[in-house]
Amino acid sequence: MDLSGKHVVITGGSAGIGATMAHAFAEQGARVLVAARSEEKLRVIADRIVGDRIVADFTNPDDVDGFVATCLDTMGHIDVFVNNAGVETSTSFATTDRDALRTIARLNFEATLLLTRDVLPHMLERGSGHIVQMSSVAGAIPFPGLAAYSGTKAGITNFTETLRLEIKGTGVDLTLVSPGPVETEMWERLENDHRPFAAVGLKRFARLGFLPKLTPEQIADATVDAVLQEKRFVRLPKRYGIYHLLSNAPRRLVEGALVGTKFPHDWKKG
Repeated sequence: MDLSGKHVVITGGSAGIGATMAHAFAEQGARVLVAARSEEKLRVIADRIVGDRIVADFTNPDDVDGFVATCLDTMGHIDVFVNNAGVETSTSFATTDRDALRTIARLNFEATLLLTRDVLPHMLERGSGHIVQMSSVAGAIPFPGLAAYSGTKAGITNFTETLRLEIKGTGVDLTLVSPGPVETEMWERLENDHRPFAAVGLKRFARLGFLPKLTPEQIADATVDAVLQEKRFVRLPKRYGIYHLLSNAPRRLVEGALVGTKFPHDWKKG
């Protein structure tokens, strides 16, 4: 997809990976709309990229339900939609606050499903579009202290791979981004958290060399390239590739078994 003049929406676009993606897409000539809770941070990003902004709390069902419609009112159409908003945990699941679990489930998983559901008919009707889903290596491997987070990311991964089969041949593409540790405020909170479930696992993985940190720029550049080249996956660092291959093997077997099968495009009118 040539991004020049294309309309891109990025949730969680006020900081970290989302803000860096906004710059990367804008550098390709795209018109970018960023969304998050902080109006002040959004204004800074939108002004820098000469883009649009919408203040939205994606843990609030009302904000989720009206978001895509508001984007369409603002931009007219959407070519690329990036589900990037998310939050982490760092405690044992048994001690994680119930409200925190509800927030994680709503922001990381429910919002991604619903926003995808809302933007997909628009793209299917146009016969083109690209949806980027932000997952994590934690969606492929277990990590003590991140049980709820890992569960939501595994859900996003399997959801995206199943949806890929449903919309095959429609002109709408999907990219699943599954990075390892990234130098963001989220990872800084995890590294500085000395509670047992966060610290023990991190120290062991660090000694084994399993925690090479990426920069937001690496993720943003790889994601933009994936959209340009219509790639299915962004998996960084490369040393984590075996985790993803093993985790995705059953899905690829199912995909192979369904070769030649045509599912009805029941979303078409008439």
